[in-house]
Amino acid sequence: MNSKPEKPLRLFVNPIAIWTGLAFKTGEAMLASVHAAAAKRANAPRVAVIAANDAPPAKPRSKETTSGKTKRRAVR
Repeated sequence: MNSKPEKPLRLFVNPIAIWTGLAFKTGEAMLASVHAAAAKRANAPRVAVIAANDAPPAKPRSKETTSGKTKRRAVR
């Protein structure tokens, strides 16, 4: 085993370089988060409320939905 290291020990570290690296990583994480939120929001369903006087008339129910076959019974 070699007692002398191949690379010299760095005693002086540039704090500006450390803070710059941290700022870039933080900014990258924030942009990734915004991108994920925007992608999720684009797929969200859009809902609108129409005033009662502007709404189209209701469609009449078909015979299948008004027959006794599709009605649910109360469970005892």
